[in-house]
Amino acid sequence: MKKEIAIAHRFTKDDLLKQLDKKSLELEQMKREHDFAQALEAALERVRSVTLNMNKSEELFDVIQLILDQFTLLKINVESASFALNPYDSNDLDAWTAVPGALYPFRIFIPYFDHPAFNLPRDAKNKGLDSITFCLNFEEKNQWLDHVYKHLHGVPEERKMHNYDSPGFTTASALRKHFALNIFNYSGVPYTVEELDVLKRFGSVLEQAYSRFLDLQNAETQAKEAIKSASLDRVRAQTASMRSTNDLQTIIPLLWNELNTLGVHFVRCGVFIMDEELQQINTFLSTPEGQAIASYNVPYSNPGLLAESLPYWRKKQMYVTQWNEADFMDQANNLIEQGAISSHEEYLTEIHPTHLHLHLLPFLQGMLYVGSVAPLSDEHLGLVQNLADAFSTAYARYEDFFKLELAKQQIEKTLLDLKQTQSQLIQSEKMASLGELTAGIAHEIQNPLNFVNNFSEVSNELMVEMVDEVDKGNYDEVKAIAIDVQQNLEKINHHGKRASSIVKGMLEHSRKSSGTKEPTDINVLADEYLRLAYQGLRAKDKDFNATLETNFDPAILKINVVSQDIGRVILNLITNAFYAVNERSKKGETGYEPKVSITTQQTANSQLLIAIKDNGSGIPYAIKDKIFQPFFTTKPTGQGTGLGLSLAYDIVKAHGGELKLESKKGEGTEFMIFLPL
Repeated sequence: MKKEIAIAHRFTKDDLLKQLDKKSLELEQMKREHDFAQALEAALERVRSVTLNMNKSEELFDVIQLILDQFTLLKINVESASFALNPYDSNDLDAWTAVPGALYPFRIFIPYFDHPAFNLPRDAKNKGLDSITFCLNFEEKNQWLDHVYKHLHGVPEERKMHNYDSPGFTTASALRKHFALNIFNYSGVPYTVEELDVLKRFGSVLEQAYSRFLDLQNAETQAKEAIKSASLDRVRAQTASMRSTNDLQTIIPLLWNELNTLGVHFVRCGVFIMDEELQQINTFLSTPEGQAIASYNVPYSNPGLLAESLPYWRKKQMYVTQWNEADFMDQANNLIEQGAISSHEEYLTEIHPTHLHLHLLPFLQGMLYVGSVAPLSDEHLGLVQNLADAFSTAYARYEDFFKLELAKQQIEKTLLDLKQTQSQLIQSEKMASLGELTAGIAHEIQNPLNFVNNFSEVSNELMVEMVDEVDKGNYDEVKAIAIDVQQNLEKINHHGKRASSIVKGMLEHSRKSSGTKEPTDINVLADEYLRLAYQGLRAKDKDFNATLETNFDPAILKINVVSQDIGRVILNLITNAFYAVNERSKKGETGYEPKVSITTQQTANSQLLIAIKDNGSGIPYAIKDKIFQPFFTTKPTGQGTGLGLSLAYDIVKAHGGELKLESKKGEGTEFMIFLPL
């Protein structure tokens, strides 16, 4: 009995010890869980505090770095953390990334390619999941790294080797509405459910950070736009005020200041103006302190940086290269040879870098050069390009002004000659139209001269008869002969005046216009020039024939015009009409009959209309707007000066009227002169 009790007592004691050990382990676990919970709350509070105190959007990087540190303190295996912006709006990855020591650029952009690292998180979100964890095997991981390192630069080689040699790649993501919070390690071991829950809690805290980030980003965008706009306006204003190439020296310090204002990290800048006509590059450079250091010209044929950039400029592409210490020395020697600087010290200042990334961004007239220690970001390159475009717009105005300045002396020199030539051309055009009239005038004047000659001969014969009759004493017959002679003299006088009138009209047409308006019968004027022009063309071309139509309004009274000027206008338009129908008739069209008509009438708005219409080939629509331009002619070389219609237009305008044109291809043309009554 005692033995049984002793055994029972011994069993109870051991059992109690085991229970105590178990209880102790449970208490220790509870303490660990309590400590972890406290540590987690503290970590979340740290993140929450930092997010609420963000003053700049770029402080989101500090938040991601803090989250990485908190996971490390919580002893969760994390080698990097990232905050992916709007990962569901695009297949690409745009993320703010933190790693120990901040080895990577704080923001990365990785284009999409078909791979689980891209596809699995998106599939999970589409299924309505709020988190996901997965592992890439060795081969999948290295495929992913190959793609990432094509677009992610600046990662140390030892870090790359560590990542490539690791067994796998583990990812966990908290999938929120507008972003994803991601953690990574290279162990190849999945994250636990508890670790995923911790990640989701951090994701919830980051909801506040994201909202504040968006507010700050919007405010910064507006501020940047205002700064950029003001900067571009200053560049445009300064460039537009330039009046000589020396003024470009003042632009270099301005560009230097504006690049700093825009937050571009650079050391040197400059402007290269490409002169295609002279095949050379006009170069303007700055010192690292922002002063204009050198301006010189480099032929296209010279080897070097500028020659290398030419093909890129012609294609409107950016050119990027790098310089080392030796390149700097070569450039200094080149500047001394060009006479741009007198010593190496002027170029190789104390703060010049030993390594430089050169960015040459194209604009219409050349390239804007920015040299920086590190490659410029896409954002900064965009700002520099905006600056280059603003400079280009203003420089184009400067170029126009400069060209005008260069041409000013030549213009002033030739202005007097131009005026003299103008009067000569006008007189030449008048004489050209006079030439068109010559044959017609000769034909018209021949008729009255024939009458004069004939009646003179008849009168001479009658006088001989009269003497005979006087001798015979037949005075009745003498009286009859005297009456015939008197009638003949009247006819001679009439036709002499007719010839004199024609000659007078010819002289009026050829001499300079007096500019004096006088009452003129437009119907008579139009009829006279119609017949003269027709006879002139007939005299030159015996085969030419055309139907002439006149529709003169008899109710039209004389109007005050410079008759010789209006006569020239009518003559020019009639001559053109005859030329048009003659050219069409030469084509041998079946059934075609040349016809020219001239009409006068009073319009409803108290104007005098003189319309000259032909049924020639018409004027093409494409040249209608050019037809009244000086020196524009559709006639073959040598057959027209291109001044006739231009002078006609000016004469009609000077009379307060209008000269209009209506034409249809293949149907004919009608010119309409409107003169105030």
